[in-house]
Amino acid sequence: MKKSVKIIIVLGVIGVVLIGVWLNLDSHTKCKLIYRKNICNFYKMTETISHDPEISDFEKAMLLCREMEDVPKKDSCFEYIAQVVSFYDTERAKQACDEIKEFQEVHSKKECYQMIESSREKKLAESSVVAFMESRVQRNQEKALNWLTDNVKQQYAQPSLTLIGTSNPHFADYQILEAKQLDFQKHTFKVRIYEEYTGEGMVGYFDEILTVVKGNDQYLIDSVERDEYVNL
Repeated sequence: MKKSVKIIIVLGVIGVVLIGVWLNLDSHTKCKLIYRKNICNFYKMTETISHDPEISDFEKAMLLCREMEDVPKKDSCFEYIAQVVSFYDTERAKQACDEIKEFQEVHSKKECYQMIESSREKKLAESSVVAFMESRVQRNQEKALNWLTDNVKQQYAQPSLTLIGTSNPHFADYQILEAKQLDFQKHTFKVRIYEEYTGEGMVGYFDEILTVVKGNDQYLIDSVERDEYVNL
């Protein structure tokens, strides 16, 4: 056998072995072999942490960030964790903020803490909207009124608006489509309200824009705008 042929066969065997080894590597190791560790750890962290606490591994995510080099990307890693977990665990979010070293002054602990507080306010505002809407669907007018300011009570008193709807069609379900924070203690929520006839199912829906403001440590609906009714 010619020497050149032997070399080709050996190289082919080596190639097959290397391909086999590559295919058996996990994605994180492959990433480190191609890219820098900082990038790989960051993206692995985003897969590890979640808005759902049931499938989120906070400690593993924190470890991945700690293993990164001391660059701004490391700070952004902890900031990302803080942002995600702030929706369900304020204390752990603060732990992530505490890890920020402010490399090259790109990120700061102060801004991280402010982000957590803003997230907390948004949750409180949304919980008020949910409680208000649940009261409407249950046709509990007295309970629904507890979530309204005097300003919006006057609006719902108008013939064009209804607080708990009619007996048929009646409010059957709702969906929060959009949420915006106007300032630290003022939010708007776009809510879709579905109506149905008893025994006939959904017949239509309309959207309301609810402005929510904070007063006396509680969020209340302060104004409402209703869009056109859509028949199904």
